Amino acid sequence: SPYRYMHVQMNKQTLVNIATVIWYDETGSLLNMPEIRFGKGLYHGTAKGIKYSYSWCDRQTIELAPTQRDLLTLIHEIIHALGYDYHDSRFVGRYVDMLVKYAGLPKKKLLTGMYEYKVAIPQKYKRLCTPKINKSRRSKKK
Repeated sequence: SPYRYMHVQMNKQTLVNIATVIWYDETGSLLNMPEIRFGKGLYHGTAKGIKYSYSWCDRQTIELAPTQRDLLTLIHEIIHALGYDYHDSRFVGRYVDMLVKYAGLPKKKLLTGMYEYKVAIPQKYKRLCTPKINKSRRSKKK
C-alpha cells in the first residue's frame, strides 16, 4: 500500500531533492522555490504531556517540524508556497492531485476518506467520493 510510506521520516537532502522536482514540475522553473529547512516548527500546544509543533510555510521558507519530515507534509507545505493559503476546497483539490501524482495514492480512496471526515471536497470530485452503500441493506429495503 502506498499509504505506509506517507509518514516515513526522510533526511533533509532527500526532501530538498523531492521538493525541487515537484516545484519545477508544478511551476516550470526553480524561481521562487522556497528554502526547505528543518526546525522546531510552530508550537501548537501540549497534549498528554507531549509538546506538539507544526510545520509552516511563508512562501519563501518551508520549515519542517520534528516528526513531520515526510512526503505528506512536504507536499502540503509546497501547496501553501504555491499560493494556496487556506485549507479550502481549492487547496484540497490541489492536494489530492499532487498526492496522486507524486505519492501514487489512489484518488477515489483518498477522496472517499476525506469526504467521510467532512473535508471540503472540490465540486468536480464529489461524484468520486460518494459513500459506499451496503448491498445487503439495499436489498432489504425493496
